[in-house]
Amino acid sequence: MTRFRKIVYAAAFLFAGATTLVGATTLGQEVGQGMVRTGTVGIENDTERKLFWSLICTCGCPRETLGTCTCGWAHDRRGELRQMLKEGMSVEQVQKAYADRFGSQALAVPPSSGASRLLYLVPLALIAVGAAFVITLLKNWSRKGQIPQPTNPQEPGPNTKPSRDDYDDKLDDELRRLDNE
Repeated sequence: MTRFRKIVYAAAFLFAGATTLVGATTLGQEVGQGMVRTGTVGIENDTERKLFWSLICTCGCPRETLGTCTCGWAHDRRGELRQMLKEGMSVEQVQKAYADRFGSQALAVPPSSGASRLLYLVPLALIAVGAAFVITLLKNWSRKGQIPQPTNPQEPGPNTKPSRDDYDDKLDDELRRLDNE
């Protein structure tokens, strides 16, 4: 198997793995089936706005934040979160309590710590692998276009002009004569 084929197979394998990972995270999400969306979102201040837009409604909505979801479940969660804020908890503490209760997927922006860092590092690694693949491919293509150099310095290479002889001079004279006619 040539090196080029190995690279193509490796790139195809990485692409298939990445798309499988993305697909696996969205399986089983029945988006909004049976959802009653008749409520309204009431945000009373900037603290609530910051908090509600940072948390995801986990009722089955299409991954909406609590700042936009109008279902009854989200309305109840907003009430609970308002109560936590009134009890003196900070936004970060409320976010942590919400994530502890519903999991880290309930956060709109995953934390950059522990295994969650992979969410940030995997795309960067895939970009680096893709760039390396393209650079290798371009180098291989540019090598194929090069003319090999002679191994014996006595032999004229493909890029060297051969010496002129009497025949070349006669041919040039004849061509000049034909041009003048």
